[in-house]
This record gives sequence, structure tokens and C-alpha cells, in this order.
Amino acid sequence: MLSMEDFITAVFCCVDDLLKEVTNGKPMRSRGFQASLSDSEVITMEIVAEFQGIDTDKGIW
Repeated sequence: MLSMEDFITAVFCCVDDLLKEVTNGKPMRSRGFQASLSDSEVITMEIVAEFQGIDTDKGIW
């Protein structure tokens, strides 16, 4: 059984690889301020939270 840390890492790797494939390696945003988290990190947080049954942004943070 995977630890939560290993699960999060595995989800991040899948998300990051798929996001690069879908966007052809181009950034999704071209303007605005520099984000603190990458798109892959944010998507990973959302997926892991949903897996844990957390379905609100407040609950995730």
C-alpha cells in the first residue's frame, strides 16, 4: 500500500507528464503575475483532495 506521500508524488508525476503532453510543452498562461505554484501542483492538490473526499477549496487549504 502506498503512503500518502508516495500517492501524491505519483499523482503529480502523472499530471505533470500529461499536462506537458496536452499543452505541447507550452505554458498555459502568458500574462499576469508569477504564480507561487505550478499548474501541475495545483491540479495535483485538487485531485488528491477529491480522492480524500474533500470537495471544497476551503477544505483543501
